[in-house]
Amino acid sequence: MKTVYLILLVALVGWKGYYAWLRGRKQWLQDQQQYQTLCEYLLGNGETCRQLRHLFLKRAVVRALKPLQKQWRLWAVVVAVGILIWIV
Repeated sequence: MKTVYLILLVALVGWKGYYAWLRGRKQWLQDQQQYQTLCEYLLGNGETCRQLRHLFLKRAVVRALKPLQKQWRLWAVVVAVGILIWIV
């Protein structure tokens, strides 16, 4: 029973992680296209490429993980089932 739960948990996390990665990647690419002139401006004023990447990466991560945070009921059920299986 614990093995089946573990397989389902890994599948769920993988599924949610894949779609979070897609959302983050989409946001990253949109920001790169939309703010290309901002990138050139910041690079021209002394911003390093690493600092610029951090700015866009932070925005993409927030965009990717926000829907997962709103699905707290799903994660609460997963945790509750896991605790019940672990006890039994």
